[in-house]
Amino acid sequence: TDPERALEDLKGYQQTYSENPLFLTTLGEAYLETSDVESAFTVLSKACELDPIADKGIEKFFHLGQIIGGENGVQLLEVGIARLIKQAQILQSLSTGEINNDENLDEGVKILLQAYGSEEKISEYIISKLTQGISAIIEIWMTDLCMLPQAEEECEKWSKTLSDMCFDNPETHSIIASVRISQQKLQEAINEINISWDLFQKKKQSLEDIANNPSNNNIDPDEVEMMYIELYQPLIILAKYAIECGMFEIASNIASSARDINEEGVEAMYVEGFSNYLEAIRIQNNISEENSINIGREFENYTLNKNVNEDDKSFEFINASRLALSSAVKSLHDRELAAQIDEELQSTIKSLLEKVGGFLLKEKDDSGIDENNWEDEIPEN
Repeated sequence: TDPERALEDLKGYQQTYSENPLFLTTLGEAYLETSDVESAFTVLSKACELDPIADKGIEKFFHLGQIIGGENGVQLLEVGIARLIKQAQILQSLSTGEINNDENLDEGVKILLQAYGSEEKISEYIISKLTQGISAIIEIWMTDLCMLPQAEEECEKWSKTLSDMCFDNPETHSIIASVRISQQKLQEAINEINISWDLFQKKKQSLEDIANNPSNNNIDPDEVEMMYIELYQPLIILAKYAIECGMFEIASNIASSARDINEEGVEAMYVEGFSNYLEAIRIQNNISEENSINIGREFENYTLNKNVNEDDKSFEFINASRLALSSAVKSLHDRELAAQIDEELQSTIKSLLEKVGGFLLKEKDDSGIDENNWEDEIPEN
């Protein structure tokens, strides 16, 4: 929670543990948290050299692979993934009784047992990290290496690996959906988004149940809270994929779920407002849901009649859009929060809110924003 202080504390022991890959990994992460990528690269590179097969942790290979990118980055990520797969196999042997805790355990599994205490928690960790690593590889093949002839084949290979090993992880299907969108396989992308959304809802509900009944569980409340907060960004990403596929109502529901997690999440408010705006356009232009994908890609070519009465089918979506975007404007009234939001997004929110009818409240609310003067109330960065 205080990266600068953590970094200073760690640097005090740098000479003492200069050959310790676990220490260097933590130091590298602290540098990344403070945006010192160059120093992070140096210490993470040394950590990988000291532990070339990731026997003492995979994070350094994941961090360094994402920093470097390209084919070298993929190779580093593959080292970490190979270790995770081996650890998953050892964990399976432990659960079936083929081996016990005293034999055939590599250093990494011993560290995980000490850190997490149970095989179930280690399994959750491995699935989470596999998803993270494979997602990074797929991202590199879809960007840095997309022009290579084997790019699509590699994306398919890693998508299958991800599905086989982490099927119950909602982020797995979100990642595969992104691949299918890039391949223009719309129906397959829609199927993956639906699966992901279903799994996200179950996971979110499960965490809420645990938080509401802490006495019935042995999980640390702080850990539950962190897991809950960490759902926010993946939900935003999934909502954007849903918009790309013309699934505007589902995108709105996903973004609304993200707002449950972060009530001040301006990006979630924007995505919810934008998806309802697109659904209103679809209805007013009599475009079928099957053809709605074109709206998301060419929405600037459509106009919206914002002055419809309550009997119009588009009214509820225009109203929902105004409500979400008005909430975004209210959040941006907080100068500290506004300073963290991209200026282009702030401008887009203001423009979109005007298209759907302006600030929803007719009088000043508790934030002091006046409907007739709301544009002047948003602080500039």
